[in-house]
Amino acid sequence: MDAVKRYRDWLQLAQQHDALSGAEDWRRIDKSRLYDYTEIKSRLTLLRQCLANGAYRELLYALNEGVHGNMGGMGQPILYMRSKCGTKELIDDYVETISESLMYIYHCPEKIISHAEKLDFFRRASHCYGRSALLLSGGAGLIYFHHGVVQELIDHDLLPNVISGASAGSIVSAQLGIHTDEELKSGYFSQKRYIETSNTPLLGSLTGKLTAAEARASRERFQDEVIPKDITFQEAFEHTGRYINISISAAEKHQNSRLMNAITSPNVYIRSAVSASSSIPGVIPPERLYAKGFDGKPRPYLATRRWVDGSVSGDLPAKRLMRLYGVNHFIVSLINPFVLPFVKDTKLRKSKGLPTTVSQSLFRLLNESLITSERFFDRGGEMGSRIAAQIAYLSRMLDQNYLGDINILLKQSDFTWKQALFEFKEGEIENLTDVGMRSTWPKISMVKNAARISKTLDHILEQLNAEAIDPTPSGIHHIYS
Repeated sequence: MDAVKRYRDWLQLAQQHDALSGAEDWRRIDKSRLYDYTEIKSRLTLLRQCLANGAYRELLYALNEGVHGNMGGMGQPILYMRSKCGTKELIDDYVETISESLMYIYHCPEKIISHAEKLDFFRRASHCYGRSALLLSGGAGLIYFHHGVVQELIDHDLLPNVISGASAGSIVSAQLGIHTDEELKSGYFSQKRYIETSNTPLLGSLTGKLTAAEARASRERFQDEVIPKDITFQEAFEHTGRYINISISAAEKHQNSRLMNAITSPNVYIRSAVSASSSIPGVIPPERLYAKGFDGKPRPYLATRRWVDGSVSGDLPAKRLMRLYGVNHFIVSLINPFVLPFVKDTKLRKSKGLPTTVSQSLFRLLNESLITSERFFDRGGEMGSRIAAQIAYLSRMLDQNYLGDINILLKQSDFTWKQALFEFKEGEIENLTDVGMRSTWPKISMVKNAARISKTLDHILEQLNAEAIDPTPSGIHHIYS
């Protein structure tokens, strides 16, 4: 499994592993203390009876009782740990049948369930069920891990429509927002390389070999490779249908971070937001935002404010995404080297255990020490204030939640600090991308089950809304392979 290069080969070996380990038998047995299998089995039986009998009204009533991604605890990540390639077959069957039932209601004759009633039901179901979002953390040169993760999600048609990125993550998020599915499926991220970073390494900025102006110019040349200067968040959404979000942090100590997107800041240039989100404190000066005015010309946006690296205070802005898009399920790709040593995916365990508790205690102790140090240096004149500002940035970075529902974490053993500074030896970029892909493979079945129902609901609603404008039905084909 460690040697293969493609997911389908990995999955075939994973199935063989399950057969040898007994996990295949575990998948077939409904019973488990990890979830309420009796409730799910009862619901599944009812739905199948309604489908078999053509009982549209009874099926609609059953679905109105609730369409949940975590019915009876079936969405817990720990249920995907026993088997290499999935979870209980009962859970897979239930998700499949819910999706089939939703399609059955959609195709129900108008004389039984009217278009208006369908639209009302599917809107409520979509609102209650929620949707997934992909959160891409900052991490400078470790960005190539993100490349592997998103390419794998793209190739499996599992990329959420809501995507958030900070710093390095904002660069990937921006590219996802301006390129269509067809462009991305051709191996876009697997092949993508950033030329400027090899010409002007980030290490030169940190050691003082480059001035702030030279570092900023290098950053602009880097962005020239991937992001047009004249496309706004609204224009990107109209082009791809994806809600991309870019986190930026306030340069001023007592100001709040912002989340830039087509809802909160439709006229802001994506390039401008990425520039701000990539302005590393102490390396590149804070940036001003720019937006397209009513006359089509650039103009300052929040002219008196300046912004820095989005990772500082908004690396993974889950709460804001929940409020804006009704997101209730998060896929996290984490590459932030400052926090990786302290983060453990506790959702994969029945209990946190002593090692995780100790790690969290050390994490809190470090953060308290930083806060104390910041107060000390803040009283030390101009030089002390500069040091205090850097400590404050690090403290704000550590005082965040870095885990979602599905976590794809870069292991410390898979990167070096030189790589984080864009210092790569031959083959290391390819290896980091490969690690991102491989880290995603064990999560595919979990992502698929989490996304299937919401994607079905989104497709149906899109079709129903189109039919409200054009009553000629075109149907829905091949929602999921």
